[in-house]
Amino acid sequence: MTKSLFADEAQPELATQVLVVGAGPVGLTFERALSHVGFPVRHWSRSLGPLWPQGSDPTPADVVILAVRDDAIAQAAQYLVAHGAAGPQSVVLHCAGGRPPSQVLGTIRPQVKGIGLLHPLRSFVHRDSSEEQDGSGPQKEHELVGTVMALCGDSDGLSAGQLLCQALSGVPLVLTEDRLPMYHAAAVLAAGHVATLIDVAVQLLGRIGLDRKVGAAALTTLTESVLHNIRQIGLPQALTGPIARGDALTVASHLDALNRQSCQVGDIYRVVAESSLDIAYRKGAADDAALAAVGDVLASRRS
Repeated sequence: MTKSLFADEAQPELATQVLVVGAGPVGLTFERALSHVGFPVRHWSRSLGPLWPQGSDPTPADVVILAVRDDAIAQAAQYLVAHGAAGPQSVVLHCAGGRPPSQVLGTIRPQVKGIGLLHPLRSFVHRDSSEEQDGSGPQKEHELVGTVMALCGDSDGLSAGQLLCQALSGVPLVLTEDRLPMYHAAAVLAAGHVATLIDVAVQLLGRIGLDRKVGAAALTTLTESVLHNIRQIGLPQALTGPIARGDALTVASHLDALNRQSCQVGDIYRVVAESSLDIAYRKGAADDAALAAVGDVLASRRS
């Protein structure tokens, strides 16, 4: 049985009561995983009915996890406090990696024990735009094992986040609020921007006659092979392609072709290529002179 966060040493061991709010994939994952490791978990969202069944007495949870839309966090927190689901003995955590706890939970801070952030560095997708629909993402109780989890908040918020992260066999990353934008930007680069790059590449293949679904499947497989290489040999060694080889002629032909299609796509390629060039220098597989020639090509195409 998990010890209560707030049980005095003289008291008997109590279970840490957790309330997970939100019926999307993040909330469902936390509900499933925390129940699996022994926490008494109550799961609620507006789509599941009233907060309190008729005739029941409100009982504040020890820890509340708000797995709702970013713009709904503050309102949800206020609702839970007003209706007795969170109180002076409660720590309230939210799961939006780009929102500082003081920003979205500051209004309830005087009414609860602590506030914080618990953000799993994983990709979760809804089937549609509604928060009340499950989608892809971790589907089994153990799938958060080994996941980096950003933790932020006051002392009680950090304690609650660390307890849950440890219980789920996650990897804690304790951050101050001023470091959250850098953390979240890194996550977006590796997740949302990768999806965008693949979509751009799918459109390019479509312009030369490849069916969109076929192109998406082919490029997904290609990307998965890159991820496999990164896992196996790491960076910078996993970088491949003309920039890693110092092939300035091929890079120039790419930019010419892309700029004929769209200056925007050409700019995307060039900006990413400049970062790839830095990795290529660190990899050291190509001569510095060849890499410098690639750099010259990229510099000549800046608008």
